[in-house]
Amino acid sequence: MFSNLLKQFSLTVRHCCRLSSSYSTKYSYRQHLVSDLSNKNLIDTSVSLHGWLQYRRLNSFGVLRDHSGLIQFILPSTMKQERQILKQTSVESCVHIKGVLKKRPEKDINTDMSLGDLEIHVTDFQVINSCLPQIPIDLSKYHESDEKTRLIYRYLDFRRDIMQERIRFRSLFIAKVREFFLKHSFVDIETPLLFRRTPGGAREFLVPTHSQGGGLFYSLTQSPQQFKQLLMMGGFDRYFQIAKCFRDETGRRDRQPEFTQIDLELSFVSRENIFSLIEELLSYCWPDQLQNTPFPRLTYAESMSRYGTDKPDTRFGLEIEHTSDKFSITSPISLNNVKNLIEDDVDIQYDEIQKIFSMNRTKNEDEDLIKMGNFRLKLADFLENEYKIELRKKRQWNFLWITDFPLFTPMANDRTQLESTHHPFTAPIDEHLSLLSSKKDWPRIIGQHYDLVLNGFEVGGGSIRIYDSKLQRFILNDILHLPIEHLEHLLKALQYGAPPHGGIALGLDRLLALVLETEHIRDVIPFPKTSSGKDLISEAPSAVEQSELDYYFLKINKKLD
Repeated sequence: MFSNLLKQFSLTVRHCCRLSSSYSTKYSYRQHLVSDLSNKNLIDTSVSLHGWLQYRRLNSFGVLRDHSGLIQFILPSTMKQERQILKQTSVESCVHIKGVLKKRPEKDINTDMSLGDLEIHVTDFQVINSCLPQIPIDLSKYHESDEKTRLIYRYLDFRRDIMQERIRFRSLFIAKVREFFLKHSFVDIETPLLFRRTPGGAREFLVPTHSQGGGLFYSLTQSPQQFKQLLMMGGFDRYFQIAKCFRDETGRRDRQPEFTQIDLELSFVSRENIFSLIEELLSYCWPDQLQNTPFPRLTYAESMSRYGTDKPDTRFGLEIEHTSDKFSITSPISLNNVKNLIEDDVDIQYDEIQKIFSMNRTKNEDEDLIKMGNFRLKLADFLENEYKIELRKKRQWNFLWITDFPLFTPMANDRTQLESTHHPFTAPIDEHLSLLSSKKDWPRIIGQHYDLVLNGFEVGGGSIRIYDSKLQRFILNDILHLPIEHLEHLLKALQYGAPPHGGIALGLDRLLALVLETEHIRDVIPFPKTSSGKDLISEAPSAVEQSELDYYFLKINKKLD
């Protein structure tokens, strides 16, 4: 079942697959998996398998499926009762067969099956649990049901080969991550999910409590950020965790309300140390050989200037060109019928002779560059779809570090106020510490924050942290004007000889969606939510009885339509 994807993958991952299935029938009453039948020593011996009825015909032939493959079986004419049972058995029923493994006659070999040269001559056939006659989703490899149906019946969707491949690959990838970190003396430490609200970050999910007459709430952690810094202060100088994180945000293609990060933190570490570590980690875990290590780097300013974004896809050029009065992008070929391409971008003009798309500079250079960056992606789509020019090659992995972000960014709703570009625990570069003394210089300060980008997606972000309590308090209180009572525990901890430290978090779901070339990160998460945050299996979130709310001293004030 792994043939579709793992043919492209490295020997390392295929070796892991073999290891993971070596003892796959141990601790169960299964005798064999389908994949075990490739062992030539089993031919002409009795075998026993449990799985699902994939197919049946003529009341005597069937195909059994388990997660490792498919095998045909035959019920001999003497098993009349069993043939009748097979006739009445719905596909996808859970069955057990026992019989003798035989080589098929040459003329009957099915080259579409990996074990198409073998079949089982059944001596015992049992239906363990029958399936309803009508299956609500299409389980064939040639068709796919709509995503809503697949999410409602996710447990049936798992039976498709492609979903087995994805979720099992996820497990193997995580195992490789853990193996790498443990080999390098990291400590795997679980941190709490119930915490207190963190100011200055994403919106958090609140969890009410019954304590002290109500009115007190936990929040679900949007990341283990504070805990991993506290671990550094406690002397656990190499921490990692496969961490569940939560953010109450409207879902997008690459977002979920709950998601998984590869989270890590180190003491006595520089940005260069972090870069080397992550490059080695991904080289160790990635199923294809990574060609561009160490990863290239761009500053935030360079990235915006050349690509109009801080997460550029560098598999193709089409870089933004600058003149004194214009920004432009040159097409590699002459284009016809560009009306549909530029009709939504009224500021962009096309010069057919010079093959140049351009826009006039305005006073807001940042917005101009972002517009050109968005248009660059539209142009790439247009060239690939309409002119069949391959710009973004499959399985080309262009990792890229983005560095030197501004430490602070003007707030969208009040440009006179600043917010953290990354988060409020990011340290400024040493050369800009002196700028903190002058308010007019705050927007100029560069932070020790770095992002990891892959093919146009941000797949990781981290920073070197502030470890001086006075500096942290000044930034929280005087610059960001955040309520520091929520962070007094961290400020206090920094006073007890906190070491220099830094780290990063990689988005596991995004990495897997990219390496497995899926359309959505939902395709690599076992039980994802919809883009609006709904669990379609259980129809969560759901209303609760007022009696349950009374326990928490809560009353719902419903929004009027």
